[in-house]
Amino acid sequence: MTKKARVEWIDIVRLLGMIAIFCGHFGTAGGRLHHFVFCYHVPLFFFVSGIFAGNLDGLSFWEAVKKRFVQIMIPYMFFVVINMVVLMATSGDDLITHLKYLKQFIWGIRNHMPTASLWFFPCIFCTGVLFDTLRRVCRKDILIFVVSVLLYLISVTLFPHRPDVEPSLFWNMDSACHYMIYYAFGYVLRKKLITTGSKPEGYKRYLFMLGAAVLTGYTVSVYLQEDLVGTILCRMIPAAGMIYPVVRAMLLIGFWLIPAKILEGFHFLSYAGAQTLWLCGNENIVKILLSAVTGLVSLNIEVTNEISALVYAVVMTVVIIKILLPVEQKLYGKLLYVRNRENGNESLQG
Repeated sequence: MTKKARVEWIDIVRLLGMIAIFCGHFGTAGGRLHHFVFCYHVPLFFFVSGIFAGNLDGLSFWEAVKKRFVQIMIPYMFFVVINMVVLMATSGDDLITHLKYLKQFIWGIRNHMPTASLWFFPCIFCTGVLFDTLRRVCRKDILIFVVSVLLYLISVTLFPHRPDVEPSLFWNMDSACHYMIYYAFGYVLRKKLITTGSKPEGYKRYLFMLGAAVLTGYTVSVYLQEDLVGTILCRMIPAAGMIYPVVRAMLLIGFWLIPAKILEGFHFLSYAGAQTLWLCGNENIVKILLSAVTGLVSLNIEVTNEISALVYAVVMTVVIIKILLPVEQKLYGKLLYVRNRENGNESLQG
């Protein structure tokens, strides 16, 4: 199976999504950014993953599961170990507490482990496996999408807890059902998004510009917390409140595709976006590192508004890509090399 070429602007979308994740995790200290990014940032990653859901079609089901496990869950284990080491060095907790942390990492449930951002690894793995199963059973895009919508509706009506906020199942399987709809959107729209054709011409160009203007206006309204579209729709159709969060997320994701396409060609941005799992796995580590470094020089850096949250998130990204990533990838590569040699395979696979 040949390696798929990366799509540069989609990697930039991933980077914009990770910066949004970092900003969201500053909580209300980030001002309006906190509410704004939580409207779309997690769905964005499931949407992008859905675009490439067919990349493993040349493999059997179990070969595809194994491939995903190597690509997602092995790095998860790697970051669990690193975060455990950091926790032992900085938290001051006793051995019993650290064993409790390890158990929480094994279960991998969002908001139930000390490094909360790592929940994404097992959740995206489960979503990928579930979606692959669905594709092999349904085969037709429309059926896949309909089942994904039904799973979403079940997750928001029948599950005891909101799976997008407080999942309770092993490896966030309930969250996987919830986010499947975004995975399906990416998969259904893949051919429209991944094209090699020329830029739109004639009336299509004007339609594109009009659509971009509408999405920009809508995005600004959501950021300012004046979402008139949602307010009017939910008042007219109360039941629309269940599905409107999906509509809002997809419209906001659609907006972020525009700057990503504009920024295509800035190779550092696309390179950083291609390291999504490394950015996610290092979020807690880089916060501890930056806090320690600024403390050594008696600097008190706090996030107090939208601008400071955005600047801090960008600094975190640069530190991870330029400092932590090279060291960790060398260590990770050596660990995989040893593992492959033990299995009788001299080549480095990753």
